Amino acid sequence: MKTKLISLLILALSSSLVATTPKSKHQQQCPKLDNRGYNKCKRVANILKREYGKHIKVFDCRKNQLILSDNTKICYDDRKRKSFYQLLNSADIEDMFRFTYPKGARGFGKAPAKNFDPGRIRNEKFFKKMYGNRASEVKKRLVTLNWVKGKIKVTRVNGVDKDIKEVVKDLKRLLVKHPEYMKYLYPIGGTFSWRKIAGTKRLSVHSFGAAIDINVKYSAYWRWSKGKYRYQNKIPLDIVKIFEKHGFIWGGKWYHYDTMHFEYRPELLH
Repeated sequence: MKTKLISLLILALSSSLVATTPKSKHQQQCPKLDNRGYNKCKRVANILKREYGKHIKVFDCRKNQLILSDNTKICYDDRKRKSFYQLLNSADIEDMFRFTYPKGARGFGKAPAKNFDPGRIRNEKFFKKMYGNRASEVKKRLVTLNWVKGKIKVTRVNGVDKDIKEVVKDLKRLLVKHPEYMKYLYPIGGTFSWRKIAGTKRLSVHSFGAAIDINVKYSAYWRWSKGKYRYQNKIPLDIVKIFEKHGFIWGGKWYHYDTMHFEYRPELLH
């Protein structure tokens, strides 16, 4: 009887320890979304599945997570309050949609509001899983294309190469009407380059072959500006509109402006 009682006590104690032992980090569930968060998640899920569906196996807003094609799980929303710099450095998927990108003439020709940087907030894990975890992986997916003059290399992932071809077609039509615009487009600043963004530990979208810098000579970059903040731009709206039409956002619509820079972010152009 005594032996049986001791066995039961040991079993109860063991069960208690198992119940109170915290889950390991990789087993922890994503935090639950409230109704507002769930509704936004559904909208974002529809957009991401439309643009990047090949890479997303499941987007479960009830569990607040994406399951990618290689079974990697990413929380959609970590439910954390973040400063602007935390948004840049530790963005979840929900954070990427914090700012609404202003298409076309909206927001063109004037300084954006302070820290208004639609597109600079990126979940790096998500982009690495799509385009490549390291330079060698990305390079295998690069293709060489004709630019308005000369050649460029971009990724074929997500059809970036196909959309660049359409950009080139439209730019060539524009150059017939405005041959003076060639100076903005050639020589280019660059496309693929596995590197960190200046002054940060974050990878540039150039690392994935999904961005292009046009002629640096006629461009402005916030880090080059001296003294008091002053927004600057020389790139014509006609060029910006063509890139946006084919899925590329423009760094000239950021408070931290980078007017030579276009990156493939079709999810932000809806």
